Amino acid sequence: MGGRRVGVPPFSPVPAFVSAPSERLEATVESEARMFVAEGRIGWSASDVSAAAECEYALLRQLDYRLGRATPIDAREDPLLEHIARLGDRHEAEVLAQMERHSPVIRLSHASPPLTHESRTEAAATTLEVLRDAGGAGDVVVYQAAFYDGEFFGYADFLERTPDGWRVCDAKLAREAKPHALLQLGGYAAQLEGLGLRVAPTVSLLLGDGRRENFRTSDVVPVFREREAALRTLLTTHLDGGTPLAWGDDGGAVACGRCAECEHAATLANDLVLVAGMRMDQRRKLRAAGIVTLEDLAGAARRPDGMARAVFEKLRAQAQLQWRQLSGGEGAPVEYELVEAAPATLALLPAPSAGDLFFDFEGDPIYHESDPTRIGLEYLWGMMDPAGTYRALWAHSRAGERLAFRQFMGLVAERRAAYPDMHIYHYAAYEVSALKRIAMRYQLLEKELDDLLRSEVFVDLYATVRGSVRVSAPSYSIKKLEPLYMGEHLRSDGEGAVAEGADSVVAYHEFREMRGR
Repeated sequence: MGGRRVGVPPFSPVPAFVSAPSERLEATVESEARMFVAEGRIGWSASDVSAAAECEYALLRQLDYRLGRATPIDAREDPLLEHIARLGDRHEAEVLAQMERHSPVIRLSHASPPLTHESRTEAAATTLEVLRDAGGAGDVVVYQAAFYDGEFFGYADFLERTPDGWRVCDAKLAREAKPHALLQLGGYAAQLEGLGLRVAPTVSLLLGDGRRENFRTSDVVPVFREREAALRTLLTTHLDGGTPLAWGDDGGAVACGRCAECEHAATLANDLVLVAGMRMDQRRKLRAAGIVTLEDLAGAARRPDGMARAVFEKLRAQAQLQWRQLSGGEGAPVEYELVEAAPATLALLPAPSAGDLFFDFEGDPIYHESDPTRIGLEYLWGMMDPAGTYRALWAHSRAGERLAFRQFMGLVAERRAAYPDMHIYHYAAYEVSALKRIAMRYQLLEKELDDLLRSEVFVDLYATVRGSVRVSAPSYSIKKLEPLYMGEHLRSDGEGAVAEGADSVVAYHEFREMRGR
């Protein structure tokens, strides 16, 4: 397939607060690209400007789909993002209700999709008329103001009339300012300036914890205009090229290497980014030496200039293992092998004890009660002993979490008294970090937890796995390792299966809704 080719990081230089990766919590429907191609026009939203800063490749693929140049990939829906989008809509409705209790609010209604150039123009004209008519003194809020300049299109959540001009406000479920939210504020403020309207010196984010964060308009507007100009060049250049974007060399658009579009393209191309532990600077050195695919690396005889022999051999061994599994076709078993350092790494593990536990959390990162500034709830505390006995502690509230922490610490104290040599095994750092956070939150059993940490009762198995085993998977997450240790109990990815942590959070929210929270 022909077309322009795309490179993989390093990223093009952009201002720091724009180029930082977005977190899952901020994701809502608004963060998805809303680019449109209609009636010979190409247009975009502030979300597209943000998306281009994160992954130009994914954005241009979206353009190709809208142009009919390519067939969209069959990407797995993310139930957590969909759930967070619903919570974001609920947060916006709560902010609207709060504003209506304090100020007159003008609600604007607009045409339903699919939109046309005429309907967008009409919506923007209606907004301008309302803003001019409401431009006098006194508190007024305009909800869902529409903007369209022939290219940019979007709806501002709230415009507040102030003595210094219109202040752009956006409701975000996140608890802190995120790059795409600041670009949205800058985009709508730039539109107000383009219409010749007075703009307040600050813009505001109305965050999920109830706080209002203000930013200088003079800071966010220039950044938006710079990024919008870069987006315009990117889109028009690709449009003029006449061919679909292709994954390939290091020229052209910049790719993030981790989104669904990048993962799909990299998989089809057997790209080096699929090799577990591969860094982008290492990928560049390999490609410069003519090693461009996972298969190439698996069969490579010579290391590139500037790459240490030990690093090259480690990457090649990883690629060889992954390539063997890929060559086996769909359903080929996950393979593993011990690495040279395995004996030394495994020797660092403590001796087995009948009192040992394996411990794992499931948490809801967006739970809150009456105080939205305090978020997060560890709702499931799972423990298994060497005999295979599983015990779960459930927490459906702050009080329940406090009780679960006390019960967990009491259970551990009892087992330590019976088995002084016991240890608590976990995978990666989350469990220990969460326990510290809970102890501080409730100012409870802090000395006891500190004693467990100082006594090295907790053992992180992630470091042990990475130092002793090589696996034929592109990731060493515990999910990817399940085929090695779950055997006949391996979870199915079929309909209704809770296969990932995000699925668990959504299922838990559904459970809370069914039980009336």
